[in-house]
Amino acid sequence: MQDINSAVETLVQSSNTYFLLIGAIMVFAMHAGFAFLEVGTVRHKNQVNALVKIITDFAVSCIAYFFVGYWIAYDVTFFSSAQELANNNGYDLVKFFFLMTFAAAIPAIISGGIAERAKFYPFLIASAMIVAVVYPFFEGLIWNGNYGFQAWLQQTTGASFHDFAGSVVVHGMGGWLALVGVYFLGLRKGREKDNRLIAFAPSNIPFLALGTWILCIGWFGFNVMSAQSMDGISGLVAMNSLMAMVGGILAALWFGKNDPGFIHNGP
Repeated sequence: MQDINSAVETLVQSSNTYFLLIGAIMVFAMHAGFAFLEVGTVRHKNQVNALVKIITDFAVSCIAYFFVGYWIAYDVTFFSSAQELANNNGYDLVKFFFLMTFAAAIPAIISGGIAERAKFYPFLIASAMIVAVVYPFFEGLIWNGNYGFQAWLQQTTGASFHDFAGSVVVHGMGGWLALVGVYFLGLRKGREKDNRLIAFAPSNIPFLALGTWILCIGWFGFNVMSAQSMDGISGLVAMNSLMAMVGGILAALWFGKNDPGFIHNGP
């Protein structure tokens, strides 16, 4: 009986590790979506810069989160023996991979918001600082209860702050920081002429559409697999993600007046 229980426990743990690994890979793939969405939106002369920026930014984010950010958020480091790190089928390592893809999404969101406005290396430096310090501080408050913040909310309001898959922790944070960047950097060069705004048409609709489709698929890894274990899977989360996605598309179709660029930003 003990052998059976041990085998079942091993199967459950390995399944959870595999489940989270698939989620991490799906969210990792979303960065290709961010890249093609931005490439299709910017002017042709800036396409190569956008591609290089997104992939380099991911690498910088990974290093910053590995050495500093993850430690700030969860007080966890990986300076241990390989045998210790491999415990539980390496679940803790895969969890880092999964959460790192979330952290790297912050600069990707900002990148799209300030496209064609920022220089390459200053943006990478800013990304490293955000992923190493700014985002992990906020992440730790919400998802790890750092500094007693969640306990204070519970005591004060009767409920803690619940963010299942990063609506505020990731996407809100990315959007707020992008808004600050847009405010300080202003309009793109050539966007205004004779006190009139000039529209820049998307340079490549197929690339823009490809990026959108990749992101649409990745959302299910981002949202559903935020359960981080097999027994936490929720069909409700999957259905909410699906309906929110199609709702965004239809709303963009209506309010964007059939603008293909606007529609592909709907999801």
